[in-house]
Amino acid sequence: MASIVSETVTNILSELPDGILPRWMLFTSALGIFNTIQNYCTSSLTKQVYGNKPEQISALSGRLFATWTWSVSMIRIYAAFHLQHRFMYNLGIWTYVIALTHFTSEWLVFRTCRVNKGFMSPMIVAVCSLIYLVRVKEDYVKFD
Repeated sequence: MASIVSETVTNILSELPDGILPRWMLFTSALGIFNTIQNYCTSSLTKQVYGNKPEQISALSGRLFATWTWSVSMIRIYAAFHLQHRFMYNLGIWTYVIALTHFTSEWLVFRTCRVNKGFMSPMIVAVCSLIYLVRVKEDYVKFD
């Protein structure tokens, strides 16, 4: 069984474009899927992210956040395999822009977030990913 799983994962990864970026996008997608599952099950980690107003985290808001995170993760997975297409590359960029906009507005406008590890983790991922995506775009995009 383990060899079948290993072979399947190897086959899937062999379809990725070369380089770190597609693997990074899969990694951030995996983190997003973990976060999705966690948000459907409990709000404990989400309350850390929105540490200034954890009382505003309800079961419903957790599930909404989970669904949003799952959607973004699926777009990133698809984009990771199709970075040669400008529209997919741009969709990948937009997933990080949306995340950065959300977390920045929650911090600076709505004041639900405080600077802690729960908040800084998605911020660092979004900022670093955006910088990297912009810097290497011409290395990946081949088709309009």
